[in-house]
Amino acid sequence: MKKYILTVFGDFKTKTTCEEIAFAFQPIVDSAHLKFQYTNGVLIFYFASEMDMEDIHEFLEVTSHYLYDSFILSEYTDKVSVFMPSKIKDHLFDLDNCDMEFERIIVDKLDDSQFEDEMEDNDEFVALLLNQLRGNMKQPSLDELLDKINNNGVESLTSYEKGILDNYSK
Repeated sequence: MKKYILTVFGDFKTKTTCEEIAFAFQPIVDSAHLKFQYTNGVLIFYFASEMDMEDIHEFLEVTSHYLYDSFILSEYTDKVSVFMPSKIKDHLFDLDNCDMEFERIIVDKLDDSQFEDEMEDNDEFVALLLNQLRGNMKQPSLDELLDKINNNGVESLTSYEKGILDNYSK
């Protein structure tokens, strides 16, 4: 799973607007949390995904472009340099833990039932695009899934991986 930084530019006047944008990104997020920091006109998201950068870019461009003016997406590696207060930086780049003190910069990943309810209200085109993007992902082997469960626990599996595991069990 790769980690990404997404910088979004637009007119974000309320926390609700920021959360709407974060919610729109949920289909591409495979980490336990989608973290973000916002300030005047800029949102910085940090998340992990099984999808490659080109597919994420296409998803963002097609499905949620109306929520913001523009974005920059890059893979987060040890070569990325970030300057921000250490307390915020430590929280933003920790995808495993939730700190309620930073409620304004975190959106917990939604469970699949919440996402499916929202998808019913959305355009069929969005659902079609999501299925196409998920279809382009490399399917993990049974050994890879079992290794992940052994190392991180069954709760670390994404809904996509759980579905694959269910298929293997049949």
